[in-house]
Amino acid sequence: MSLSYEKIKYTPTPDFRWKIPSKIISGLSSDDICEACDSLLKEENKKLKAENNSLKKLVEFWKNEAQSLLLKTALEVKAAPLDKMVAEVASTPEGKAAWEEAWKEQFSEWQELVKQGKMSRIKYYRLINGIDQRTLAEKLGTAQPNISRIEKVGYNVPIKTLKKLAEIFNAKMEDLVGE
Repeated sequence: MSLSYEKIKYTPTPDFRWKIPSKIISGLSSDDICEACDSLLKEENKKLKAENNSLKKLVEFWKNEAQSLLLKTALEVKAAPLDKMVAEVASTPEGKAAWEEAWKEQFSEWQELVKQGKMSRIKYYRLINGIDQRTLAEKLGTAQPNISRIEKVGYNVPIKTLKKLAEIFNAKMEDLVGE
């Protein structure tokens, strides 16, 4: 649906005001007044519905425009590599201190999740080593869904896999299993 802004420009209608002169009201019965009110109400409802439809079209137009701009921007802009962004943030002493503080907080949060039993030690070691599941799967010679399963709390990891993980993380097998 291709719309142009000019075709659906919104112009609000003024607030509705009842305009029945008092001389007319005094000469009418209550049924006549109700009938007049009903007809005015129907007319006003028609106007409001037309205005509502116009607004809906305008909203749809702007949604499409926003979506188009978003897509155009996404296609034109190249993603900045994370390592370059980190280097830029950590290029100043304040940035480096803020970066280190953020990581300390993140490590503390992960340690707490491990203590609460909400995160496995294997996942914790993978995260602190900055390895994603796909890369870990490649190093282990397995598929990524297997890493997801291994990282679940309470999963019984085979000894052979634990040995490989300990080598990858440069940790002891006991540290990966816990107490």
